[in-house]
Amino acid sequence: MSEHRELINDVIRKINAGEIAPDKAWSTIRNLKDKYIETCERLHPEKDAEQSWHVFIGNSFQNLVYAILNGYFTNLKKKNKTFRNFQVLKESELNKNDIIVRKLAIRYGDHLLLPDTDMVIVNYTIEDPWRSDVLAIVSCKTSLRERIAQACYWKLKLLANDTTKNVKVFLTTTDNDDDFVLKENRENSLGGKSRNRVIAEYELDGVYILRDDFSKMWESQKIKHYGRIFEDLQRIFTNR
Repeated sequence: MSEHRELINDVIRKINAGEIAPDKAWSTIRNLKDKYIETCERLHPEKDAEQSWHVFIGNSFQNLVYAILNGYFTNLKKKNKTFRNFQVLKESELNKNDIIVRKLAIRYGDHLLLPDTDMVIVNYTIEDPWRSDVLAIVSCKTSLRERIAQACYWKLKLLANDTTKNVKVFLTTTDNDDDFVLKENRENSLGGKSRNRVIAEYELDGVYILRDDFSKMWESQKIKHYGRIFEDLQRIFTNR
């Protein structure tokens, strides 16, 4: 299935290069799904093709989200100088920036530890890096399982510290397990909501669903289609 991985990587490259509009990126990836499943069923009939796709896209999901966010704000900065200090940092980039690390780290006795995060949104002042602000951390998950508790834990730890209390905690997900879909016939339903959705709506600052079939009827103030993350991040940046 290496040719499909090359196609995914090519889409990510084109997003970063500005050849694919970031707000159209997920639709482009989604169009590759049918081809992937067709190939999987033909070459590996013993496999669950749908589950194989989820695993496959999960391995590229973080890079895809980074490319979408970075591509969008790279284009925005060219049009609007107000956002010139806006930066999206991958975990590897964060770890190399001592100043941002110190602004985000949480103290555990004699130790300073970073929250678990896949990327960090920063208002980075190049002229005086110590004036930079950490605006948000973003976690990327294709399937939540028990991981929602991890994101909520870090949100509470950030809130408890005066230095980090304003840092938003966002989750982006393809919601493979339908945790954020409203279902009237859901077992142990809480008004059609899953346990994970109830917790996320209460504790996190925003959850963004990267799937084309996520209905607007399922959205709430915090649970939204992925395209809404752009306007939410702009608002946080301008209102900091």
